Amino acid sequence: MTVALLNLRDLEPDACAQLIQSIRQAVFNYSAELEYVYPLALLVDVRGPDIVTGDLKGGHRTMVELVQNEMIRLTTDASWRQCGTNSCLFVGYDHLTDLQPDDLIYIDSLTSGKIKLSVSEVGDDSIECMVISGGIIGAKMPIRISKVPREVETTNKIGRESFDSISCDSSQQPFEYMEDQIAWAVGSDIDGVLVPNAQNSQDIRNVRHILSEKGKHILVFACIDSVLGLDNIDQLLLEADGIYIDRCVLSTDLPVEKIFIAQKVILAKCNMYGKPCICKAVINEQIPTLCVTDIANLVLDGADVLSLEIHYDSPLKKISPSFDAVRMAEHCIASAAVICRQAERIIWQPKTYGNVELMQSQLEEPTKAVCVSAVELAMRSRAVVIICLTNSGRTAKVLSHAKPNCPIVAVTRSCHTARQLRFWRGVRAMHYFETPKNTWMLEVESRINSALDYCKAKRVICAGDAYVIVTSLRKGVGYCDSVRLLYASARDTIFVE
Repeated sequence: MTVALLNLRDLEPDACAQLIQSIRQAVFNYSAELEYVYPLALLVDVRGPDIVTGDLKGGHRTMVELVQNEMIRLTTDASWRQCGTNSCLFVGYDHLTDLQPDDLIYIDSLTSGKIKLSVSEVGDDSIECMVISGGIIGAKMPIRISKVPREVETTNKIGRESFDSISCDSSQQPFEYMEDQIAWAVGSDIDGVLVPNAQNSQDIRNVRHILSEKGKHILVFACIDSVLGLDNIDQLLLEADGIYIDRCVLSTDLPVEKIFIAQKVILAKCNMYGKPCICKAVINEQIPTLCVTDIANLVLDGADVLSLEIHYDSPLKKISPSFDAVRMAEHCIASAAVICRQAERIIWQPKTYGNVELMQSQLEEPTKAVCVSAVELAMRSRAVVIICLTNSGRTAKVLSHAKPNCPIVAVTRSCHTARQLRFWRGVRAMHYFETPKNTWMLEVESRINSALDYCKAKRVICAGDAYVIVTSLRKGVGYCDSVRLLYASARDTIFVE
């Protein structure tokens, strides 16, 4: 596990703080067990309130079935808020009657898949729909309206100019709106925020405006879950720090035969721009079957991070608090890790290296030129690892963009940089915190030796293996200017000439 994705909506600030504290305490305990700092990135999904149905007649645990080819009425009449049935449901959405006949509506189901409705008739405060695909629903089920622009669909509110006006300590109300969650994320030293339903570059700029100067170090990821975001993928890549693909939600806007094309297009563009791409993947509850091929193909297509979700074979397990979620989480991560390692072994690296846009550019930036040389040197010498020293993480990111056929160990004194580098494929961040040495070359020597000890402990390098070092020979240069090829000895110690 390299990244923890957190959904803070409907949680009180105290509960959020307790959640973060529990995660960081677990990281501390795990680091003590490993005897080195284990960097774990925290990504917050700053999702606003969903469009949801009301409660069902009979209580919040009641479930009803929507049968295919039957009619159902969706209404904004508050008298139906707590007495929904399989023939009429309350929907907390003021613009419900702005929809048109033949518009598609999707409701989350307690069974596999989504319930699909088609609008047949629009009234004053309700709409009549035909059930195209049925399923079982409970209370307060999220609703998605396909291919509807933001001014109709969204319920997110960004009403404050900055988070300085928000005091999370003074209010213990659950987080509901995006700006409240962003304000809390800045104060809690979060590494990244995920912008849901990003449709254009202005959405990303709005979030950066809320982050302002205090949160400028936080990475902003754009979630592509609609055809509108897919159409504007290029401008989103220019503005955002990375992309998150929610294929499950995106499938409601695209024909099934187009989903894999959209996935490959987004991944290819992310690789071209050198931006990390997070893909949502599903692990079967008991034995991975089809998901094995899905995860392997994501790795082959160039995904940087996999966001894992458990698929339950029973709706009762999905809502039952007695289900052992910890055991399933361990099962998911272990299965995905094995699949990813196996998939990476069959990548033909020379083709990947040659196809990267970075290789075809003019390399006007010194860091790019040095990193490309380092990757080519590692490939031709069959080096087992590339070790780089970085402060901002820029060198490690460019090395990852070049897609080397070996891991990248990035040594940094910044714990924040070490955590954020977990979003880039092939980068193993190492937080170096020993006492600074008297001279820069002694500092470089100490960091490299620490990296070699780390690689040896992880069984990445053995005596006689080639490895590449990317460093700066002078302090304060601002970019790497040196590439060296060395061979590991039994002592794994570097001596400065």
